[in-house]
Amino acid sequence: MTKSKTIVVLAKADLKNPAAKPSEELIAAVAEGNGRAQKFVYSAAEIVDLARRAERRLERSGLPLADRVGFEASFEPEGPGKAYKFTATGRGVALRRATKGWVLVRIYEINVYPGQIEHIRYRATPTQIEEMQRRAVADLTPIAA
Repeated sequence: MTKSKTIVVLAKADLKNPAAKPSEELIAAVAEGNGRAQKFVYSAAEIVDLARRAERRLERSGLPLADRVGFEASFEPEGPGKAYKFTATGRGVALRRATKGWVLVRIYEINVYPGQIEHIRYRATPTQIEEMQRRAVADLTPIAA
């Protein structure tokens, strides 16, 4: 995958569009990033769905649209079934929320293990975390002791 070019996964205008399709640019970048790997990788269409999942996570947090830039999400696919006896090589995906929508940061090599579940990691700036925490308890009133 080319590191110098920003590849939009899900444009801001398509965040609410369930029919949004991956761009040719994203399809090419995913093909390059995945190489010959066919299993334990995400397709371009799946990466668009991952961006939707990350956006839903932001919506649940109540974080305003203007404050979402910089939020990051990484996804690593599930591994082979437990009957498989060895580790396998797969590809994880890192995305970042930008002003124009979700962008592909990188596709990276990982080891997946038999029975491993999909790993999802979200990262937020300290300001975003503070705002999420504030909104999470905004409707609570302390109980008098």
